[in-house]
Amino acid sequence: MHCSAESSADQRRAFANAANLLGDSTADVDALVVVLNGDGVSAARADSPVADEVRGLLARTPAEATDADASAVEVCVCGNSLAARDIPEDSLVYGVEVVSSGMGEISRREADGYGYIRVP
Repeated sequence: MHCSAESSADQRRAFANAANLLGDSTADVDALVVVLNGDGVSAARADSPVADEVRGLLARTPAEATDADASAVEVCVCGNSLAARDIPEDSLVYGVEVVSSGMGEISRREADGYGYIRVP
């Protein structure tokens, strides 16, 4: 899933969509990656209005999930976007991965067989 939305309402909707996808027993999801770039990187800040949603998704790993069918989730942020906005990596929610570029990460994931969903 790809999010570059600036508003916390749009970011919250994006994370709700991700949670809904994971909760849909009819969807065959082995793993989910949320890639944040552009203004969307602000969602990954530990003090962001949607930080709890980010933490909630990151907690949905097979080892920590309460439901045995939960999928592994990664949240990646674009290093270029962080640098452009002077957001230090140590201000991010624990567990968020910084990647060199959001678009590069999306391209790599698609080459590995991941689908692409733009949210919101």
